[in-house]
Amino acid sequence: MTTPLLDPGAAIRLLPRGAAVVAAPGCGTPETLLTALGAHAHVLGSPRLYSGLQLGAYPFLDAAAAGHLTYRTWHPYGPARAALSPGRVDYVPARASAVPGLLDEWRTDAVLVRVSPPDRNGWCSLGPSASYVCHAVERATVVLAEVDPAVPRTTGDSAVHASQVTAWVEADGPACEFPAAARDETSDRVAAHVLGLLPDAPTLQLGIGAVPEALTAYLGESGLRDVRFVGMGNDAMVALFEAGVLRRRDTDPPAVSAAELMGTRVLMDFADRNPAIVLRDSRHAHAPAVLAQVPRLVSVNSAIEVDLAGQVSSELVGRRQVSGIGGSADFVEAGFGSAGGLTVVALTSTTPDGRRSRVVPRLGTHLVSLARHTPDVVVTEHGVAWLRGRTVHERAEALVAIAHPDHQAPLLDSLEET
Repeated sequence: MTTPLLDPGAAIRLLPRGAAVVAAPGCGTPETLLTALGAHAHVLGSPRLYSGLQLGAYPFLDAAAAGHLTYRTWHPYGPARAALSPGRVDYVPARASAVPGLLDEWRTDAVLVRVSPPDRNGWCSLGPSASYVCHAVERATVVLAEVDPAVPRTTGDSAVHASQVTAWVEADGPACEFPAAARDETSDRVAAHVLGLLPDAPTLQLGIGAVPEALTAYLGESGLRDVRFVGMGNDAMVALFEAGVLRRRDTDPPAVSAAELMGTRVLMDFADRNPAIVLRDSRHAHAPAVLAQVPRLVSVNSAIEVDLAGQVSSELVGRRQVSGIGGSADFVEAGFGSAGGLTVVALTSTTPDGRRSRVVPRLGTHLVSLARHTPDVVVTEHGVAWLRGRTVHERAEALVAIAHPDHQAPLLDSLEET
């Protein structure tokens, strides 16, 4: 490497004072550099950090609490949820396809990434994380890269040349992983209902959670073939290749076209140099106009609540911000425009303790993640509610029918009062 190999603190001190710094998200989280940023933020002139869904320990939050840096995220997760505080840790409501443009508006001085070592031609891989990271590297004047030999060399928009890197550091620990969500009988029943909605040879976009994990696992026994995935890759998809469910590895478009790979070593090892799994920049991977050209695109996303009007809340529990918009708005539009496409909202009918219905008369927040005209169908473990083309009253009746039986009476009462 002709670019210097520095200790993390020395590398972070290369940032301009007051720099706007972008960090790679997910399983590409550059935790070594973020730790150094948190430790040295007090001498960097109040840097501003931006990122999507981060994994790991969020080692910069103490610096934010002390006022030494500010952090903006469009996907609060883990420790960041509790740390949200105006002017220090802030949430930016933004759909995934808009993020590259926002980085231009905010200015991108520097980017922190985790990469594979350069090959003989000087090329490194961003591995599991393309999304907005490619654009940030293109725009930044300072690129700090922590090197990890275990980062998979992925195909697509994930290449960074050594000449683009300002300084290297050695990763001081393993990459962040995203284990599969715990499945249970209820989430499996939801997934089974969703499985029955899928057309032949579908292209699927799945969100995060137990229901998407269960649905992916069920595909292996479904008899479906020529399945594709867009948006995100997870561990459960690996078995689908062996089961012959996904398209062959040498086809174009590829079997998996993802902005992020969210999984464990199982997925990373499988993705290494695998042309069937292609990483795409958000300007492609989340662009509704691009995705709508894909036939039979089925978007399956979770929610916190759905009300009897068909409005969806997926970001807040009460007043507490627990998630971001992510790619859901983009994929909903894409599913609407796709020939034979479908937009599915899938959720369990109650909160985990069973005390509260997640099908409600009106959302518990005035903020709506998806408007009532967007979902084609809502699914719980109790069945399928088709909303597309139905009247206001028919939609409400269909939603009551898939609520938990213990909560249907008050929903019916509210329906009769309207």
